[in-house]
Amino acid sequence: MQEKRAKRADRARAQLPGLVLDAGALQALESRPIRLLVDLQRAHALGLPIRIPAGALAQSWRGGPRSAALARLLKQLCAVVQVDERSARQIGEFIASVRLPRRVKPDIADAQVALVARATASLVWTSDPEDMASYGVGADFIRKI
Repeated sequence: MQEKRAKRADRARAQLPGLVLDAGALQALESRPIRLLVDLQRAHALGLPIRIPAGALAQSWRGGPRSAALARLLKQLCAVVQVDERSARQIGEFIASVRLPRRVKPDIADAQVALVARATASLVWTSDPEDMASYGVGADFIRKI
């Protein structure tokens, strides 16, 4: 019985608004941007989910000292949003349905970030707000590094 309650609580938490970080935001952690760090601290204090889509993590991770700040974030309460077959199909269908400006090439990691943000009504920290807007993330939900 407790296991079922825990699973329901996990599913409910998975849908809570929070923060989503794209590759640019993850890479920016090394320069310790104050506004992003304050938002991360607030989200953590309020128990809001901090989500890192796997594609963004893959684009950002370099290992060693260059990834030290990112490694610290991963040790805290944040969730790496995995890509399985179901979500890979969703991302592909999403990319096919979006009309991107000519200057924007379809990007799997950006599409995953946008899907996660839209599904959870979460704020996106990004280095490229125009890309997120191209994927349908509303301006009120975008924070620029």
